[in-house]
Amino acid sequence: MGHYILHFSIYTMAMIGLIFFALFIYKKFSITTMSLKRKGIIKVEDALGLSPRKTLYIIKAGEEKFLIAADLDKTTLISKLNLQDEETEKIAEE
Repeated sequence: MGHYILHFSIYTMAMIGLIFFALFIYKKFSITTMSLKRKGIIKVEDALGLSPRKTLYIIKAGEEKFLIAADLDKTTLISKLNLQDEETEKIAEE
């Protein structure tokens, strides 16, 4: 009986460890992480979580930047950001 309990507990701990390892690998290589890292025309430059369900994103598409609000139900374009303002700020900082 004691031998059975020992084997059962060892196998159970091994399975729990395997599940946690698989979860770690999944989170590290999930689709959202990979999509943010890939090089392409569209990039997420910055994100600000306003609440667990709402997030503001600055998206760069080619040479244009957009401010987008994302919710569970919908995604809304707030405005197109001007690159001239950003360039003027960089020149003023120098």
